Amino acid sequence: MSAVPLELVSALGLSVLLLLAIWHDWRSRKIPNTLVLWGGLTALGLSLTPRGIGLDAALLGGMSGFLVFLLLYLFRMVGAGDVKLAAAVGLFVGWPDMASVCVAILLAGGLMSVAWAFRTSNVTTVLKNLHAGLLRYIGSGQWPSPGRPLIHEVSAERVPYALAVGMGTVGYYMVTS
Repeated sequence: MSAVPLELVSALGLSVLLLLAIWHDWRSRKIPNTLVLWGGLTALGLSLTPRGIGLDAALLGGMSGFLVFLLLYLFRMVGAGDVKLAAAVGLFVGWPDMASVCVAILLAGGLMSVAWAFRTSNVTTVLKNLHAGLLRYIGSGQWPSPGRPLIHEVSAERVPYALAVGMGTVGYYMVTS
């Protein structure tokens, strides 16, 4: 009987993490810390196996996902759970692939935000806020201090960004396979 390839086990672990995170985020707009911890520990364990990506690559991937999304968190564009989820994805994916995965996640998040604006009938408000934000911050060269949003709050309803993390990660693997 042949052993299950490590790549399949890793893909299964990452898939379970993303599906559960999307489900929790969609339902309650929160991603449980225990879920992200489970995913991160699983990824680290897999990275240490003889055919794994290696501890260095996993830690660099996790740190790059964490830092990219920490910047977005500081400007209140994503939640803390999204930052931790991106870090856990980075532990699975590793460096340097996580750099491309971050770009794919950000693209998926942008597309999802546009779709969400249409879904909630906030397109005009979103465009006005984006225009005002671009003029105020980019045009003047003055950026807001951390903790203040880049653009005005559109509504109290939060976008389940775990879906963008999942879509971007899957999109990356579809393009590179």
